[in-house]
Amino acid sequence: MVSWSALGRSFGINLLKNHVKSPSITQNVNFSMSKALNGSHGHKTFALQPSRMQWHKFKDMFHYYAMVGLIPAGLIIFYANVFIGPAQLEPIPDGYNPKHWEYHRHPITRFIARYIHTNPQQEYEKFLHFIDEEAQRQKIRALENEVIKKMGERHDYQAYYYRPMMNKYLRINKKTGDEMYDRIGDDYKD
Repeated sequence: MVSWSALGRSFGINLLKNHVKSPSITQNVNFSMSKALNGSHGHKTFALQPSRMQWHKFKDMFHYYAMVGLIPAGLIIFYANVFIGPAQLEPIPDGYNPKHWEYHRHPITRFIARYIHTNPQQEYEKFLHFIDEEAQRQKIRALENEVIKKMGERHDYQAYYYRPMMNKYLRINKKTGDEMYDRIGDDYKD
């Protein structure tokens, strides 16, 4: 495909060149319309024009992906629709459990359900396992919170709530509390 567009470009350019470069003969004198008669003297000029590289690259890539993707996919779809066709409903024999892909009508859909997607029953069981794990985690968190609460109420273990203190600040706090108790007394009302 890449070579076709290159051949087309060169073919089109050659047609144009052959038409333009034809010399005109008038009274035994050759006049060329495409050549400047400078005798290799002077400046050669280069005509500036926008590049067509992006256009040619797009055409080449389009042709490539059409050959790689669209044509094989079109052939597969054509074969599946013409030679295999849609599934027909039939009674299920006794003792036979249909597979999950046998419920689809189109052959391509059956292929995708069989080889690409997972079984819906398997997906459902994975979801139930996820729910069970989350329930177990919730129970463990509730038990841990209850243990922390009990340890905080009873003050019998150094645990999450425990912050080590220096004795100096504990004595200052106790002294301040005793002074407030002596000043206010036992019968303080809010």
